[in-house]
Amino acid sequence: MSPNKVKSEMSDPVLVIGAGVAGLTVAVELADSGVETVLVDRETSVGGNALNLYKAFPTDDCFYCFESNRSRPGIRKCFYRSALLDQPNIDLRVDTEIEELNGEPGSFEIRLKQGPQYVDPKKCTMCGACTELSDAFSLLSPQCQPQSVIFNPEKEDEGSSKAEEECPTGAIDLNAESTETTLTVSDIVIATGYQEMKPNQIDEYGYGQYSNVITQLELAKTLDPNGPSHGALVRPSDGAQVRRLLMVQCVGSRDENYHPFCSKICCVFALKHANIIRRERNGTDVSVVYMDIRTYDRHERYYREAREAGVEFTRGRVSEVTPLEDGTLDITLYDSLLDKYFKTNVDLLVLSSALEPSTGMTKMIEELGLESASGYVSPANLLDTEVVAGDHVYACGGAIGPAEVPESVTQARAVASKILQERM
Repeated sequence: MSPNKVKSEMSDPVLVIGAGVAGLTVAVELADSGVETVLVDRETSVGGNALNLYKAFPTDDCFYCFESNRSRPGIRKCFYRSALLDQPNIDLRVDTEIEELNGEPGSFEIRLKQGPQYVDPKKCTMCGACTELSDAFSLLSPQCQPQSVIFNPEKEDEGSSKAEEECPTGAIDLNAESTETTLTVSDIVIATGYQEMKPNQIDEYGYGQYSNVITQLELAKTLDPNGPSHGALVRPSDGAQVRRLLMVQCVGSRDENYHPFCSKICCVFALKHANIIRRERNGTDVSVVYMDIRTYDRHERYYREAREAGVEFTRGRVSEVTPLEDGTLDITLYDSLLDKYFKTNVDLLVLSSALEPSTGMTKMIEELGLESASGYVSPANLLDTEVVAGDHVYACGGAIGPAEVPESVTQARAVASKILQERM
């Protein structure tokens, strides 16, 4: 430790920004070691991207699970069994944004703004009475955390007040308001994850214009039994069964016009979905258009399994998408190996979009005086560990670049270890 560096006490709280796989792991590791942890997330439930990714690679476990950096299946812990609300050292605040960030390393002053808490998660028993009376109440997922329904004021209707009056535990308060809190923390952990690029601006694909052009994240929701179609692979336009599906890789990534870097895990995402469709959705043909298939390390098996399952691969690019009256799409492809163009017809076009830094990352990097690498948090010292971003500031998971679950968990545990070592 440098002579001028402030040493934190075990009782000094740590702020963890982002409650996805990495943020949850850091918070649990620190809390279990006796460190007070304030865990904030802008969403109304923890889980981050994992809530929307269906099955996790490399084990094909449910993506609701976390806290494992191992590659064997069946040894993860589910979000909804993590008992976050019962851990006394974790102060979980969902629907919360960082409004202001001041102070100095070892003593950061943070102002948080939390949206109205219309439903008290500690009182809600998820009995379903409110959801039957009003469309403004809904359950994000049977496995959401906190285990509670949510209220959308934009959908408030005549049944909302009755639901409040008749809630058997008094959990609903429709007059709730936003609150602001200022607190002092010794360390900050950035675990804000990544977000999927919405490729509206790339004209040749027609995303945002044609309803049967979707992204991999939207496909994952379709395949999920808890999703809007209950796992049925159907066209968004009319609910017809998908019989022919085409995936396109590197949409907006490895592209100087958008994101020059490789998103690293998009190929595995796509192949995971291709294998699920071929194994579990009988009769659906799957093709993949790619520049390079990058299934690093143990993920090469997804590529081998896809070939064995009959997935077709074309090295090239999509140059034009034309919607037809029957809901299908005519696709014009350029095959770079054969040096020729050809056409195909599909029910669904799935774009493997770039994974980009989460909204607000640039501002946070500037306020904390950190270095940036393609918009993500860069390590303070490239020759040291990648999780130390600055003095008393750490980053892990998708905050430092696209990462799979085991990698994110390993980095998160490294952060927790670093913070604990600094306090000894």
